[in-house]
Amino acid sequence: MAERPPSSPRVAWEEVAAPRETRSPAEPYAVTMVQPLQMGETLPEENPEHPELEPGWDSEGSCSLSSLDSSESTTVFGLHLEPSQVTDIVLIAIEALTADDISDRQMGSNILDMVVLDPGYWLTDVPKFMRYIHKNVECICTEPARHSLDSLLLRMTEWCPREVVRSLLKISPTCDSAALAMWEVMISVPWILWSVLTELLSVLQDQRVRKVFSCATEDACIYPLALLLYTDIDAEEFAALYRAQRYLRRPSSVMLSLVLSVLITLSKKPKMATKMQVLLPDIMENLQDANADAKMKALVFLRSMMGDAKTEEASLIAVQLAEKLPPLFDDDSSQVRELSISLFKDVMKAVVGINKKKMKKRVQRVLLPLFLHMSDEIESVAQASRDTLLACAEFLGWRKLSHLAKTNQTHLIGESLLVHDRSRAEDYLFQSLQYLRNAQATLREVAVRFIGLAVQHLRNLSQTKVWNVCNALLPLRRDTERLVSSLAAQTVFKLTKRVRTRGWSLRWLCCCLG
Repeated sequence: MAERPPSSPRVAWEEVAAPRETRSPAEPYAVTMVQPLQMGETLPEENPEHPELEPGWDSEGSCSLSSLDSSESTTVFGLHLEPSQVTDIVLIAIEALTADDISDRQMGSNILDMVVLDPGYWLTDVPKFMRYIHKNVECICTEPARHSLDSLLLRMTEWCPREVVRSLLKISPTCDSAALAMWEVMISVPWILWSVLTELLSVLQDQRVRKVFSCATEDACIYPLALLLYTDIDAEEFAALYRAQRYLRRPSSVMLSLVLSVLITLSKKPKMATKMQVLLPDIMENLQDANADAKMKALVFLRSMMGDAKTEEASLIAVQLAEKLPPLFDDDSSQVRELSISLFKDVMKAVVGINKKKMKKRVQRVLLPLFLHMSDEIESVAQASRDTLLACAEFLGWRKLSHLAKTNQTHLIGESLLVHDRSRAEDYLFQSLQYLRNAQATLREVAVRFIGLAVQHLRNLSQTKVWNVCNALLPLRRDTERLVSSLAAQTVFKLTKRVRTRGWSLRWLCCCLG
């Protein structure tokens, strides 16, 4: 039986603004509700058919939630049950969270909400509970049900961190998706994270256990995370220790996701930003190849770091980020696009002093992508692009562009870019070619329109460059969107008329159309 930790119970988890199913307040299961007997009734132990049964138990002594209605679920723990019986109830309650029926899920949640109040009585077989949570966690589809399971897992980790950590490592040493979901819950609360990392480090140092996760590289990632917890290691000492190994240089996608979750939790602690700055180059380097989940976590962490850093430190971080964020503007994930674009706006605001000169060139390079993403099919991404383009215009001091962005005159912004900085018009043209292959038809359309506008301004474009532009446009003649295919064909026709040497133009057309 688990011993109660000396600290007083804390609220294990709270999801901000999470929708919840309506449920009656859970009552502590130590309270027994007694109903007066009606005429003709007998006490439970005097029941002539099944004298041995108590409410909620079948003829074989197994618990069944189906035998309880919602009102009984709050009183069943008033019965004198053995820990093993409570264990059975909790396991069935966990499985009930996966049910299609809302009343079953609510009953399961009610029971779990009660048992987390005092796990000391029933938490006798941690591995069994961990296996059951691992089995069901990915089958729970509703937020309230997941909230109840997360609360249970956090409470178990708070009471029995050693057993919880070692059980999960044994269940899934390669950290499958279900185990990853459980780890992320366990490291989401600062005071529980400390226990988890301490146990992981203990396992890693145990000579009888050759490894924690699937390989030594991933195990090594635990060390810098554990070191961050010790307040007697200052930023310079930690930086020196980390640079000696660079543990986070090429972690697996699973380990990167876990590391970022830990860092997000640790970043909530005061004075942690300075110590974690040494990790930023490797985290930024992993941005491009990470999956969408890891990218989102990295962006959240980087935003937190900038917010907590001192002015000069934030300015240095901003300069580095300005180079890494633009490729994410075109990410497949709309959430990554939106957050990276919004973060770029914060980056500009954070730059001070001599770093502003470096930032100016980087801001100019994102003007066209931001303009094109103002037509993003996802409205939140389009809005983030408008807001950030406005911030860019103000940063550069371009009043007309600022006015057009503020008034949302998208159709005039492309020409404004070409006219305001004619020296970059050709760069804008070739920058727009990559958007001809974009999955969004709206972006392909606005890119073709911009290309047609750009070639009108570039009268001295060489034949080779005209060839490159036409070659990029030709596949769009078969575009699934008729407007896009029509615009592409018109633009190619106009470009061919620009070629002065007729023989070269005819040979080119024969090759392209043949």
